[in-house]
Amino acid sequence: MEMIERVPYECRQGDIAIAIDPDPGYGERPDLWPSVGEYPVYDPFLYASMSTDAVRNNAFRQALRTMVEGRRVVDIGTGQNLQWAVEAAALGAKRVVAIEAIRRSHDAAAARLSGRPEKAVIDLRFGSSYDIDLDAPAEVCVAELIGSIASAEGMLAAMADARARLLTPDALVVPASCETLVGAVSLRSMFPEGLAFSAESLPYLTDIFTLNGGPFDIRLAVANPDPASVSSTSGVVERLRFDGCEALEATARVELDIHREGPVDGLLCWIRLDAGAGAPVVDSLLEHTSWIPGYLPVFDTPAAARVGDVLTVEFERRTGADGIHPDYTVRAALRTANGSIAGTSFSPYGGQYLGLSAVHRELFAPE
Repeated sequence: MEMIERVPYECRQGDIAIAIDPDPGYGERPDLWPSVGEYPVYDPFLYASMSTDAVRNNAFRQALRTMVEGRRVVDIGTGQNLQWAVEAAALGAKRVVAIEAIRRSHDAAAARLSGRPEKAVIDLRFGSSYDIDLDAPAEVCVAELIGSIASAEGMLAAMADARARLLTPDALVVPASCETLVGAVSLRSMFPEGLAFSAESLPYLTDIFTLNGGPFDIRLAVANPDPASVSSTSGVVERLRFDGCEALEATARVELDIHREGPVDGLLCWIRLDAGAGAPVVDSLLEHTSWIPGYLPVFDTPAAARVGDVLTVEFERRTGADGIHPDYTVRAALRTANGSIAGTSFSPYGGQYLGLSAVHRELFAPE
């Protein structure tokens, strides 16, 4: 890793300098990214990372293969490649309504669909699924609205609306369910030469800041983490089923047993996804997939954890200001032989909070 660079960014809070790693790891070591899936910043690079994700695609394809023949399908967030809409049509779907809310992605999808034989089956619509009505309810829904934290991309809100307006009562959804797991880590130990965003992620970071009206403590994601960097047992903080009955807001509490001595400054968050119909379960920590694990800071000063200590985590999901995407609050306490160390993290979808955590203050230093 080359020396960390600082890229200036002008904002109303006062100019900041964003820490950038000019030498990305490219799979050889971890890279730090903003969590991009929740935001409309998709481009050919991000779409390619999904369309070439064999782990993800095999699971979704296996689930769809058993569901779509002769049925009406809705694909929410079809993307520029119309991947699952085309797949459903090829598998014998009666009709596929493919919905895309990002204008450039919709237009690229329209160009891709033109002249394809699947055009006779696929009805491509521009807009949000919340604003679109169907002529007849769909019997199958595919929606890849799963984030580094399972609920982060607004899947629960989208499915609640779809179940109420767009789907038959017995409609099948791909994926069928998804869990978010957490484990104790030291982000600084994962990046011993200093915290900095991968240079490749900078355009996405600044685009998200522009959409938000300025910088904020964006949720972080770690590409290519070593599973051995997790120094505790794991715990499930979200168990989501997409039947329309799942609460948009919830709180979970887990206890993590420390199994390796060392510093702890936060939580690594990853997903375990069941596409349905007996497809292989996807674990985004143990497998190489486009769902890269997230990170939530907890302790500004890293806590010294020893084997036998217990990290109690309270994970709270609350709907953000847009009514779709969640904000998360984590309250944690590390119980040691010498007492308890408490920490708190707030991870918003957007807003004006900047520098609440030491990690974010390091990444976004004042100019």
